[in-house]
Amino acid sequence: MFTFLMKTIYIAADGDDVGRKIEFFIVMNQIHQLSDLPNNYQSAMVWFSENLFNDFGAKIIFKGGDSLLASLYSDKFSLGSLEQLRTEFCNLSHATISLGIGSSPRQAYFALKLAKASGKNRIEIFQEYTND
Repeated sequence: MFTFLMKTIYIAADGDDVGRKIEFFIVMNQIHQLSDLPNNYQSAMVWFSENLFNDFGAKIIFKGGDSLLASLYSDKFSLGSLEQLRTEFCNLSHATISLGIGSSPRQAYFALKLAKASGKNRIEIFQEYTND
């Protein structure tokens, strides 16, 4: 009998420039857009978390506002499928989202920060970088 060790993967997600868009709509008195953005975004976040669960068996650790942290087993993970979810999320929310992937919440968070610093609207996988 074989026992397979499944590695846990963490996915950190955060909306791109959601706060800035809200501020812009307020400053420009664009009330309709102001009310639509959070509704569309929250609906899309619910859709995204449900699909992470359905497609990958992910456990949602945290979901609030425009952020999410989930864990899943590596045998259920597909980068291509996650990219499809990210793209569809953007279509549903009319906003972009960045994702970070790591073997711990900390690594996923660092990968998320790299995704944001690298232009946003993308997925980054954690890697150790050296100054060699």
